[in-house]
Parts: sequence; C-alpha cells; structure tokens
Amino acid sequence: MRRTFSLLLALMLLAGMAATLPVSPAAADGLGPITVATMIDSEGAVLGGMMVLLLRQAGFEVVDRTEFGTPDILRAALMAGEVDLVLDYTGSGQYYHQTDATDAWSDALEGYALTRDLDREANDLIWLTPADANNTEGLAVRRAFAEENGLKTIGDLAAYINAGKPVKLIAAASFAENVKGLIGFEEAYGFQLRADQLITLASGNTAEMRKALYEKRDGVNVSLVYGTDGTLKEMDLVVLEDPQSIPPVYLPTPVLRGELHRVYPQIEEILKPLFLSLTLETLQGLNAQVVFGQKAAREVATDYLKEIGLLASK
Repeated sequence: MRRTFSLLLALMLLAGMAATLPVSPAAADGLGPITVATMIDSEGAVLGGMMVLLLRQAGFEVVDRTEFGTPDILRAALMAGEVDLVLDYTGSGQYYHQTDATDAWSDALEGYALTRDLDREANDLIWLTPADANNTEGLAVRRAFAEENGLKTIGDLAAYINAGKPVKLIAAASFAENVKGLIGFEEAYGFQLRADQLITLASGNTAEMRKALYEKRDGVNVSLVYGTDGTLKEMDLVVLEDPQSIPPVYLPTPVLRGELHRVYPQIEEILKPLFLSLTLETLQGLNAQVVFGQKAAREVATDYLKEIGLLASK
C-alpha cells in the first residue's frame, strides 16, 4: 500500500519537530544576509513572500529574489551559490540525480527522503520540512470538451486519440520527454502522440500553457497542469483522472544551502510551522487570490501568515 505524506508529518510531530515559530529579539541584528528566490509563478511569489516575511521577523537580513526565474534558472543559481534559499518540489529530484530508484518519486515519503539524501550528499543542499500538498503533473481539458467527448480519465483520452480525433497537447519539454510524464502516460494507457500533436515549451511556463488551452490557441485542447493550480476551477478546466498514478509526487519544500544551514540551523524551525500548515486546498486558494482575485502576492502572503498566527500584526 502506498504510504501518504501524512505519515511523514506524524513522524515529525512525534519527534517534537513541529516547533512554534521562534522570533528573534532585537539583539539578533546581523543575521544573514539570506537570498530567497523562487520560480516565476503565483505559488512561488506567495510562498517565497511568506519565507521572506518570516525570516525578517526573526531578525534576518533578507535579499528578496522571489519570482527569480524558470525552474532550470533557479536551480542553476542555487547550485552556483547565487541564491541561498529556494522553493522547490520533491519530484524534481528525478531531474537532478541519476538513480535506479525512480519509482520512489511516486511515493510522497520515499520521494522526499530520496531527494533530500541525494541532494545533501552530492550538492550540500538541505531539503527542509515539506508541505503536505501534492503539486503533481496532470492533463487537463476544457469542461465543455470533456463533456462532449466523454473524457474523465487518461484512459478515455487515449481512446479519443486512438480513434484519430484531433488532439494538440501543450506541455513542458521536461514532461513530454519523461518516463514519469508523457512517455509514462503513453506506455501505461496505450497511445502515442506524433510530433505535430505536441507543443513543447522549454521554460515550462504554466500560465502560458493554461492560457493556450483556455483560448484554444493553435488548436490546443489538452494541457499539462499542476495540482495546486488555483486557476483550474475558475477557468472551468477538468483534470483527467490518472488511476495508475504515473507522475511523481511534488511536495513544495524550502531548500537551503548547507553552508548556511550549518550557520543558521534555526531557519528550519522558522519555516517549519508554515509548511506544516499548507494543504492542496490551501495552496489552490492562495494561488487563486493572486491570479483571479488580483491581489498582490505579498498581500496574500501577509494575510495568510497573520491568519494562522505566524506573523505579528503591526
């Protein structure tokens, strides 16, 4: 039976790891600087903003580089020491490390542990406490399109494709070329897309993919989407069910350079209560406030931290 990430949270709590937020006294001046960076999306902006706010409250000097760049640019900057603390996702470990244990990333607990251990040993990068919110990859279609064609699962989509009906999928190149992504879907559900049925984006810009699907641009009728996306409901998109659970589990996790973790181990305790508070539904709601509510990401971050009692009101 697949273990859920709730087991990891339970172990943390039993071990006494769910500490309350430490707030440094005024004498803590001189902590840092810590450069915080995230990907260019609403989730990165919101969660990155929360990390910045909590660290500053704890007395750290913080360089705010939220919405820094695409996943590959962010990872390169972290590896080069240009940034210190980033928001990443456990399933991304499959791209960072060569290992035969690829099935581990389909399990929340095992995927987190494998990514944590490999990155610590190879790169001196420390994966801190993750959120129990699976931002996994999926395939979405417009609701009207799903209803017209009887699409509820990836298997239904496979039957639609094999019947020779028009299909155009837009996705990140990393997903399209991955055995745990499109290749895995094709093998598991028995279909194969031709090159002219695919639009692949090197950057993996989620907003661009969703917009192409929503506007039916260039014939796009299927798009790669992510589990915590707050726009799915508002855009009336349907995520097709994946009974075989092909893509990995992607848990949002702060990742800190080991050098700074050794100097400032308290950073883990500062951020832990925030990430323990996050669920799939919580992140969907926070993202929706930015994308459709037109609220500034920093305002959303501030309001949430105050709501759960982690940020002092001024």
